[in-house]
Amino acid sequence: MVRIPSSAPGQPGQPHPNGDAVLSTQPSRQAERFDKPVILRQSPRWSRAVVWSIVGVTVATLGWACLAKFEEAVPAQGKLEPKGMVQPVQAPVGGVVQAVYVQEGQAVQAGDRLLSFDPQATQAQLTSLETIRTKLQQENAYYRSQLADQGDVAIPETMAPGMVQLTSNRAALVAENALYRAQLAGDANGASLPPAQRERLQAANAELNSRLSIAQLEVDQLRRQLTQTQAQLANAREALRVNQDILVRIGPLAEKGAIGEVPYLQQEQEVNNRQTEVNRLVEEVQRLELAIVQAQEKFNNTQVASQDDLQKRIAANDNQIANIDSQLTKTILENDKRLQEVESQIAQLQQTLQYQELSAPVSGKVFNLKANQPGYVANSTEPILEIVPADALVARVFITNRDIGFVQEGMPVDVRIDSFPYSEFGDVKGTLTHIGSDALPPDEIHPQYRFPADVTLEDQVIVINGQPVQLQSGMSLSANIKTRPKRVIMIFFDLFTRKIDSLRTGR
Repeated sequence: MVRIPSSAPGQPGQPHPNGDAVLSTQPSRQAERFDKPVILRQSPRWSRAVVWSIVGVTVATLGWACLAKFEEAVPAQGKLEPKGMVQPVQAPVGGVVQAVYVQEGQAVQAGDRLLSFDPQATQAQLTSLETIRTKLQQENAYYRSQLADQGDVAIPETMAPGMVQLTSNRAALVAENALYRAQLAGDANGASLPPAQRERLQAANAELNSRLSIAQLEVDQLRRQLTQTQAQLANAREALRVNQDILVRIGPLAEKGAIGEVPYLQQEQEVNNRQTEVNRLVEEVQRLELAIVQAQEKFNNTQVASQDDLQKRIAANDNQIANIDSQLTKTILENDKRLQEVESQIAQLQQTLQYQELSAPVSGKVFNLKANQPGYVANSTEPILEIVPADALVARVFITNRDIGFVQEGMPVDVRIDSFPYSEFGDVKGTLTHIGSDALPPDEIHPQYRFPADVTLEDQVIVINGQPVQLQSGMSLSANIKTRPKRVIMIFFDLFTRKIDSLRTGR
């Protein structure tokens, strides 16, 4: 309701200029001007126009959303790398760097010298190891000659005193056994023995012969005594027989009294004496026979005892020789093991001397040069530097496991270099040329499964202020892989679908 001033008294009411409102007045006689309520009614044409405008815009928007398409893109992160792999360069063996011939970022050709190593320390080690090898070889040759009883090999000057004494003892034991075996064989000359051993053999034979001679002399003496005693026994028995005959003959005469009793008793006593003498001589013969047997056994035992003693000495010496041989064999095995280690070290040092100069395996630029000055100690497990090949750069990116479904080789890619803002310098076009066959596991940098992919760039430069600037290896980038055209309406449909799914799965 709106209040408006009324017309003057006596004047009829005028229609409103817009014609949309009807003015109703009532003359008043009490006042010249007064307010009256007015009702304004909106025209239906405006409301219809607004409604139809909204409907038209909505229909047009829906139609455009259903018909219009846009390129769906999959984002990927990565960096620029040479088409060929970066070539790490490491020393085949460790060493001290003597000279460096390149600098960080320097372009090199395949075969160019990169650096050289100091050969002095390596040569000194090689000389020392060769000396050790010669010493071990000489020792083992001497030990083997001793085991083979070959005494014509000289004792190495560098051999340990204990081993010298051990081998000397073995040689002495072997010589003694040769002497003892010559004695057992009855070799009187010992022509195969050394002069010293020959003298010992002659002395031992003389001593044995002396003892055997003494034993034989005793046997001979006893035999002579036995012969004499046997002769005395024969005489005694003959005298006993004669006296017994006399006693038998005078016995009847004594009984008849032809002779006196005293002569008879004297003859009887003589017979008894003769019998006693015979008995004594019989016992003496038996004693001498036993003594002869014992003396003969002593003679035989002297020779047998000498042989037994020689055999026992040989056995004892053989036992000691076996112990010494065991120690020598153990020492030979230890030396052989040490020789293998020394040979391996010598071969490694010889290889080190062959690789005193390190050359570039490929052409490219020097990168990550660690040995930037002489004195750097290099080892064979870590690269000294890397060479970036002078090939075209490719964008190596990683595609998440969620986005890999529609990605295929040959798809166009927009590559945006992080060093050059896209809003100012634009992007670089490319093509997806390779996708990894399997996903890489998560790591500290990439917490999700991802597929490696390569993008070939159409240009290797980016234009800045009208000037081309060469792209460099290692630049980080963002890539948008254009997978397929998609209608705009599908954006709203996907949002609606996700909302419905969230309502279904929500608690």
